[in-house]
Amino acid sequence: MKLLAIDTSTDYLSVAVMDGAKTLARIHRKVPRSHSSLLMPTIDSCLTGARLGLAKIGAIAVSIGPGSFTGLRIGVATVKGLAFVTKTPIVAVPTLDAIAENGRKICGILCTVLDARKGKVYACIYRSDGKTVKKLSKYLLLPMQELLSKLERYETVAFLGDFAERAAAMRPGAKVATLSWHPKPEVVGSLGLGYVNRKKFVSVEDLEPMYLYSRECDITGK
Repeated sequence: MKLLAIDTSTDYLSVAVMDGAKTLARIHRKVPRSHSSLLMPTIDSCLTGARLGLAKIGAIAVSIGPGSFTGLRIGVATVKGLAFVTKTPIVAVPTLDAIAENGRKICGILCTVLDARKGKVYACIYRSDGKTVKKLSKYLLLPMQELLSKLERYETVAFLGDFAERAAAMRPGAKVATLSWHPKPEVVGSLGLGYVNRKKFVSVEDLEPMYLYSRECDITGK
């Protein structure tokens, strides 16, 4: 299946065109506050690079957050417009899952952590066996100290995200998994393909950015 993958959740603009697991074209570059003017030209460039028209795309995978409110709204609105006109199915990929994949080769506990401002962070806890990443918690919005309390049960933790270095400094024995933490478009595409295979589609009407609230902050796995 030909799939278009889009991420606008951070200060990077990321777009890829996939053919199954193969990346046909990708653009991943830092464009602070320029998503609105650059997203459509970037999509066009990737489609041109893949020698495909939008009509040949079988599904669109979009990263839905949490992340930059403005960036997420731009990405979601663009996908809504494209899907409405072309009738292309949509799959929604949580941004924290895409970030966690950057630490997949590390065996152990991974924790994605993004600065949510006002003294809180967006986070999610995962376990990696070096090949696959399994989510252990819900997507969290909470003060950093509360996150550290939830992580006390684990001997070692590797952090990923824009708050990773500060988080690692606050947790003895912790480390930063990688400085290249930004969601990659081919990863959004790969995760999106998994949703496609499980037929977990989202309608144009129901597609929305992921906004977290305190009632959703709870650990569900071990």
